[in-house]
Amino acid sequence: MAPTGTVTTTTAAKPAELKIRTPNDFDGDRSKLNQWLQNIRLYLEMNSDVYNTDRKKITFALSFMNGGTAGPWKETMLDELFALDEWGTWKDFVQEIKDAFSAADAAGDARAKLKVLKQTGTADEYIAEFKVLAAASQIKEDNSLIEYFMDGLQPKLVEKVLGVEKPPTTIKGWYDYASRFDNQWRRARAIINRHRQDNKKPSTSSRSYTPPRYVPTRDPNAMDVDRLSLEEREEHFKKGLCFECHKPGHRAADHKKGTVPEQKKYDFTSRKEAPRTGKETHLRIKAMIEALDEKEKEECMKKLEDEGF
Repeated sequence: MAPTGTVTTTTAAKPAELKIRTPNDFDGDRSKLNQWLQNIRLYLEMNSDVYNTDRKKITFALSFMNGGTAGPWKETMLDELFALDEWGTWKDFVQEIKDAFSAADAAGDARAKLKVLKQTGTADEYIAEFKVLAAASQIKEDNSLIEYFMDGLQPKLVEKVLGVEKPPTTIKGWYDYASRFDNQWRRARAIINRHRQDNKKPSTSSRSYTPPRYVPTRDPNAMDVDRLSLEEREEHFKKGLCFECHKPGHRAADHKKGTVPEQKKYDFTSRKEAPRTGKETHLRIKAMIEALDEKEKEECMKKLEDEGF
């Protein structure tokens, strides 16, 4: 028995539509017609494998005509196309759109705008806007376009271009020189400004480090003993004086308790004491030590031990 053969059929893959930005809707604004048509053509060109018939192109363009005066125009156009079932050519459709929505005097409007156009930003921005208006104005002569271009260009750039050895005689030459000189000037300004900022920054290498000063704070409740010199403290120990008010007969702690007896101010620098016997001196020293608080007693005993008592 003869082997049975198999037949394999292949189907061509459907072309995929490139996902680029789609055109905005056109609402009949005459000033935006040319830009909208350019965006439509650009999208169709990028997806020519998908929109490969006049009917597909016309359908695509009509889907973006919404609102304003463009919406009713699209409805009328679709009624005619579906009724006749004859879509015509893409070229004829574009012409119908231009006839319906082009400005009455688009070229005159563009020339009027060229007269008042001025460079307010970079030269490249001015050139881009000038090119759009120049194309809409339908002016073809370079001499006329150059006059318009010079009128709106910054005077300093006009001087630079005219100052070259062989000034340009075409509008393209003016575009190139103006863009080049403007970009060179802006780069130079950026470098100069950067150097100025660097020079303004303080140099850290030549600075000498000064450590912060530490000023200890004093406890407002501390006794005056902290303010006395070593000699004055010894004198207070010997004569039994209070470290707070420098008077005899009580301790500094008595000031906090409010038990300080009223006495005349004791002037330990001028008073002449009568000679005392050893016993009187011993009793006086003992009384003075007993009048001290615990901390003062410890300091006093340590001082006496250090001096050999």
